[in-house]
Amino acid sequence: MKRLISAADVKAAAEHGGVLAIDDNTIVTPQAKDEAAELGVELVFGVAPAATQHKTAEPAPEHHKAPVACEPEHHEEHEDAMSAEEIERLIRGALDTGIWSEQQVEDLLGHAAPLTVSVGVSGRHVHLSQEDLEALFGAGYELTPIKELSQPGQFAAKETVTLVGPKGVIEHVRVLGPVRPSTQVEVLCGDTFKLGVPACVRMSGKLEGTPGITLAGPHGTVALPQGVIVAARHIHMTCDEAAKRGLHDGQAVSIAFGGERGGRLDNVVVRANSTSALDCHIDTEEANAFGIKNGSVVEIIK
Repeated sequence: MKRLISAADVKAAAEHGGVLAIDDNTIVTPQAKDEAAELGVELVFGVAPAATQHKTAEPAPEHHKAPVACEPEHHEEHEDAMSAEEIERLIRGALDTGIWSEQQVEDLLGHAAPLTVSVGVSGRHVHLSQEDLEALFGAGYELTPIKELSQPGQFAAKETVTLVGPKGVIEHVRVLGPVRPSTQVEVLCGDTFKLGVPACVRMSGKLEGTPGITLAGPHGTVALPQGVIVAARHIHMTCDEAAKRGLHDGQAVSIAFGGERGGRLDNVVVRANSTSALDCHIDTEEANAFGIKNGSVVEIIK
């Protein structure tokens, strides 16, 4: 079993000699690493934990001094270190399955466990009504699923359409299924400049007052009076998952992501119902700005 070194362990080591033992089965949290650097605690590889954690450490003779973890000769023998994302995913999984309680995690880390969620990145796409599907592809036409999506029952279809705006055209735009009561076109902010339509940020289904566009398919065209949106970023979850996290449907939260291009996105809307699968949806422009990929884990900030 992996041994987790928390900020509390580092503080204890600072009071008892300033040395903390680590080995192949040790996970040092990012907070613990920061605390060690601040308090001057040395993370030493290969020293027995009893000699370093609960009593004042005696200086070892030079020829017995344990090598530190960064020495080259140990690199090939060690397991790859877990990333902060992997640690958070492990902790959240332990919480969700009841292995650990919130209080146990808080005691372990020195603070409350972060609320995290994985990300699904969306590109431009179209949802069609049955009437518009038949106008574009022929009478009685049915979509051809090629890939399941994160939300139950939804799929990417083989079919694509062309968007025709006042200023430009975008071809090969994927259709998602199943069919909906009203046709909805979801584009990126950058697409609106090419097409020549206003960028109207909306939640899915909120189409009143949005711009229209013409759709072209192999069988015909459809002139939409409205329905073009830039999708508002949002998080899908069940009502139980929302309650467990202290959230509710319609609540606006923020998400934060680390890394070289990390940062924070505000105005992320919680969408809680009985059938949703837990997933945060942002578009490719937002994802590229922060270096986020499908499956990346972000922190939810209330």
